[in-house]
Amino acid sequence: MTFLSAGAAGPVVGSPAVGRRLRLKPPGAVKGCFDGAWWPRSREPVAEFSALVTALVADSGPVDRIGFNPAMWDLAPRKLALETGLVRLAGFFGLDRHTIVVIGPRIRRLSLLVVPPEADPAAAERALEAAAAPDAAGSAVLILTTSGILDPPTGTA
Repeated sequence: MTFLSAGAAGPVVGSPAVGRRLRLKPPGAVKGCFDGAWWPRSREPVAEFSALVTALVADSGPVDRIGFNPAMWDLAPRKLALETGLVRLAGFFGLDRHTIVVIGPRIRRLSLLVVPPEADPAAAERALEAAAAPDAAGSAVLILTTSGILDPPTGTA
């Protein structure tokens, strides 16, 4: 990845299709913690967020902002230049590390569970399905643990 100055925008990139790596709850579903789930191919924000925005624009309209936890991603620019316009990227350490928030004029606020890129494909599929189920209300840790991606917590506090 090219390191960019704070004011620069990330380049337009050829993004791999998101395909079955993005699942959204059907309209009218229980909100719960998430509106769906996404399984990026890597932790490279320019390529991955570009692919996500491209997939969302087709169904949901333009994306203005993406909020993410920077501890889970490689260095990201503040803006991402795409064919559909500029998307602001904002890192929030207070946001759950397995969550991103997408905002746009017609999207309002879309909360997505982020399945770690290195997840086993079968476990990732279980997590995508669980988070996008119409009645899903579990937290990121619960969904990822139940799916076999995260180890169950051990010990007592």
